[in-house]
Amino acid sequence: MKLRLRRSLAIVLTALISCICVGNARAATPTHTLLILGDSITWGANYKGFGNVTPKLQALNTFDKVIVDASFSRNISGPANTLHNGVKTYAKHLKAKVRPSAVIVALGSNDLQGSIKVRYYETRIRELLTLIGDVPVVWVNVLRIDSKYYIRASAVFNTVLSRVALDYPNVSVVDWHTMISANPGWFAFDKLHLQPSGYRARATLYIELAQNLWNVVVPATTTTTVVG
Repeated sequence: MKLRLRRSLAIVLTALISCICVGNARAATPTHTLLILGDSITWGANYKGFGNVTPKLQALNTFDKVIVDASFSRNISGPANTLHNGVKTYAKHLKAKVRPSAVIVALGSNDLQGSIKVRYYETRIRELLTLIGDVPVVWVNVLRIDSKYYIRASAVFNTVLSRVALDYPNVSVVDWHTMISANPGWFAFDKLHLQPSGYRARATLYIELAQNLWNVVVPATTTTTVVG
């Protein structure tokens, strides 16, 4: 009788240890979140009738969580309220315990309205990148053609962005400026927002960037076979 009891206890103990080990393994598995932080152009790329990008990103089955946070008239930084301020919006996510594994930043078009000065752009770009920290970041540059001023300001902003990004090894810049310059029909009548075709192109770009970022966050492992 005692022998059977000991065996039963041993079996139960072994099962408990196995459950604890499995539970700890599951708890240790990281959760990967992709955040796209954008303005009205990103909003259009996410709108169901245009780019509808969120379900397409989820269909990749890569990141565990996809957040497309876009708002009209959003600046990178500055005095604007949280909804219209990229830095404050990102800080709000951090406060809510959302810590992205990778970030696509699609901001800058609205900041062109405030100034054309290099320091003005650089201060805002650095403020956001410093807050994001050491995770893979792709920043999509800008183009507005609604006036000669905005054409010039876009060029200045993109030059500053590319230069500043060199100081951050985790940051790369995607040249939307060149892409849409080659496809001017993507622009809407206001020469700032996009036609549905432009929003679909933007959504496709985000999908490609998300896949590239996933490959950085979770590099593919390779198996080497040694022939003796």
